[in-house]
Amino acid sequence: MAEPRGITMWSAGTLRVDAELGADGAVEIAGQDFGHPMCDEYEYWITVSPSDVPALVTALGGADGDDVLVLLASRAEEIVRAGEKSWIESHGIVPEFFNRMG
Repeated sequence: MAEPRGITMWSAGTLRVDAELGADGAVEIAGQDFGHPMCDEYEYWITVSPSDVPALVTALGGADGDDVLVLLASRAEEIVRAGEKSWIESHGIVPEFFNRMG
């Protein structure tokens, strides 16, 4: 199994968004916002299952064998501005989602 790898997709203002390719092949996008209007801190995790990662690669304009993290980095601004979960779902992928407000 490969070691997990990660990138920072976005770090501006009060929002930071990281993406990680897990050892199991899942992609997790995690965001942390310290300027959310409803709370002091908002965190969320979006997980694309390993079986859906090829569809994510295709949605990102990639092909079989392309690095999903490189593709996410290349389209990060578009994805973050659209809302990561919304962008993923708009391509027919249903990710797991969890959030918390603090």
